[in-house]
Amino acid sequence: MNDMRILERDVDANAIKIAAKGVQVYYGDTHAIKDVDVDIQDKTVTAFIGPSGCGKSTFLRCLNRMNDTIDVARVEGDIRIDGEDIYDKAVDPVQLRAKVGMVFQKPNPFPKSIFDNVAYGPRIHGLAKNKSDLDDIVERALRRAAIWNEVKDRLAAPGTGLSGGQQQRLCIARAVATEPEVLLMDEPCSALDPIATAQVEELIDELRQNYSVVIVTHSMQQAARVSQKTAFFHLGNLVEYGETGQIFTNPEDPRTESYITGRIG
Repeated sequence: MNDMRILERDVDANAIKIAAKGVQVYYGDTHAIKDVDVDIQDKTVTAFIGPSGCGKSTFLRCLNRMNDTIDVARVEGDIRIDGEDIYDKAVDPVQLRAKVGMVFQKPNPFPKSIFDNVAYGPRIHGLAKNKSDLDDIVERALRRAAIWNEVKDRLAAPGTGLSGGQQQRLCIARAVATEPEVLLMDEPCSALDPIATAQVEELIDELRQNYSVVIVTHSMQQAARVSQKTAFFHLGNLVEYGETGQIFTNPEDPRTESYITGRIG
């Protein structure tokens, strides 16, 4: 019976995917993130909200070691994905970023064809044995990003020729093509019009069936629409974290309430 319970827990949607403890980030002498503890669930959309400069994007970038690319950045503390310490010296950041995909604020397709944009990651990580395999991976990723029907007849056309919303969905396809387990999104809709934003939000809701999705957003309405969990950051601190409905309707910390009601931020 105990074995059954353990098995059930292993496939539970509430399983912890990312566990962060005592995370500090410094940019030179600036203490940007202060002692953050958070457990992020699998198959869930978690939103990071807070005023500009509060540390939400900095913390997001800790989860796939993007801060490694900044010379003056230093990360301390413990971050584990599926129990594995991602800052362990044995972990290859390139392989980590295949497992933890990222979509940026501004759509940034490569100056290549639509096909090659999506095929790039699977090629460098050796995920396709042959051209047929690669075709399947590209089609699957474009379908997952809800853009296949719009681009299937022009895969050789440049990705930069798509509309802004299509470019962002192409970037999402590029991120999911390496079969990641976590998808990080840093304000993925801030450069998009309302129609494209609605399409990407709908897509985020679908993606959580397969991924743990973490989204940084400056829009509280967006956080309320797409996420099940919300973390509120302020001045480098994680002030409050919980069910999205609870955070927005009955926050425990007065700073959260002030931000939600528009008194700070």
